[in-house]
Amino acid sequence: MKRPCRMLPGLLLTAMLAGGCAAKSGVAFSALHYPMATQQLAVGTASIAVHDSGAPANAPADARTLVLVHGLGSSMPAWSENLAALSARHRVVAIDLPGYGKSSKGNYDYSMAFFAKAVRGVVRELGLSHVVLVGHSMGGQIAMTYALEYPQDVDALVLSSPAGLERFADGEAHWLASATTPEFTCKADAEAVWLRHMQNFHRAPKSAEFMVRDRLAVVGGPDFEAYCNAVSRSVAGMLDGPVADRLRDLELPTLVLFGEYDNLIPNPFLHGGSTERLAKKAVDTMRDGQLVMLERAGHFAQYEAADAWNSAVLRFLDDVHAPKGERTRRLRPAAPGASVEPLYAPGTDPDARAPATEPPAIAPSEPTPPAEPEPEPEPTPAEPPATTTPPEQPVAARGARRSRTTPEASP
Repeated sequence: MKRPCRMLPGLLLTAMLAGGCAAKSGVAFSALHYPMATQQLAVGTASIAVHDSGAPANAPADARTLVLVHGLGSSMPAWSENLAALSARHRVVAIDLPGYGKSSKGNYDYSMAFFAKAVRGVVRELGLSHVVLVGHSMGGQIAMTYALEYPQDVDALVLSSPAGLERFADGEAHWLASATTPEFTCKADAEAVWLRHMQNFHRAPKSAEFMVRDRLAVVGGPDFEAYCNAVSRSVAGMLDGPVADRLRDLELPTLVLFGEYDNLIPNPFLHGGSTERLAKKAVDTMRDGQLVMLERAGHFAQYEAADAWNSAVLRFLDDVHAPKGERTRRLRPAAPGASVEPLYAPGTDPDARAPATEPPAIAPSEPTPPAEPEPEPEPTPAEPPATTTPPEQPVAARGARRSRTTPEASP
C-alpha cells in the first residue's frame, strides 16, 4: 500500500492556492484561528500565547498541572486532540513557544536552554506547582532540558516522539544545520509544505489539513520571515543542546510515547533503523522510564492515535508519584553564538546567579628597602630570530554529539 505522504492531494492544494493561502502577502500569525482560547503572558522581553484550561472542579488541592510544549515549526493546536481528555482530570496549560504561533518572534538564539527558560517563565508567572511537562518532538527535548536545569519544578515528564535521543557525529550535525537555512522554510512552495507536514503521519486524518492551511496562510505575512529565522535557529539549538548522554541524570518518572510508524526518528537520511529499538535503548538508560509504542501512528502520535495516547498518559499520571528528595540541577554551558536578544533584560533574570563577591583587600605591609642591584652581564651577540609560522587557529566545533531533527518536518 502506498504511503499517504507520497500522494499529493491535488484538489485540496488547488483549493488552497485558489483561496490565496500561498499569496505573497499573507496574514500575521496572530490572525490564525485557534480551536482554544488564548491569552498573552509577558515573560521577560517575550509575549507568550497561553491556553489555560484551569483545574477541574473536583481536582484536589495538590493536583498536577500539565504544561504542553509543541515541536519544531508548530504551535499549540498540535494538542487539539488531547486538551479535552487531559483537562477533564488535570489543569492544562498549552503554550506557543517564542518564535512560533501567536507568541512574539524576537532576535533570540532559540537554544534549548532559552526555550526551557521561557517555559519556566510561564510556570513562574502563572504560579504553577506539581508540574508535569508534556513535550512533542523538539518540545520533548526542551522538556528534558528544563528537567535537567530546574529539576525541583517538575514532578514527571511525558515525552511524545521526543527529539534528543539520537546521537549525531559532527559532520552529520553540520549537514543538518547547514541544510535548514531560513530560506529552506521561507521559499518552500505549497507542495513542499504539504509533503513536509505529511511526513509526520502514518495515515494523515482529514482534520490535520488545518496545519497545512495555516502554514500557507502566513507566507509573506508581517512576521513570516522572523518565523523562518526561528525555525533555522531552533534546529541549530537542538544540535547544540544534546541530551542523549544526559538521560541518566533525569531523576523523575518519565513516560515516552512513539508511533510505530515514525518516519522521522531515527533520521531516515543519516541513520534509519528501528524507532522502537532506539526508544527502548533510551528508556533503559533513564532511572525511571516507561515506553509506550502506539499502533497505526507516525511522528505526530498524539494527534493520529489520540485516544490511545490520551489513555496511556492519563494512566501514567494516575500511577506516578512525585520523586522524593532533593534533585540536582544539571547545568550545561551555553553554546557560543551571535549577538542575540536575551529573554530577560540585564538585571531582571530571576534565575541569574548572584555576582561573585570580590576577595577582601589585603592590607599593605611595611615597605622593604630595595635590594642592591647586581651587575649586568656582558652583552652577547643576538642570533637572528627564526622564521616561524603561526599555528593554525582551531575551528570552533558545534559539539561532539547532537540531537536530531528534520527541518520543518517535526511540528
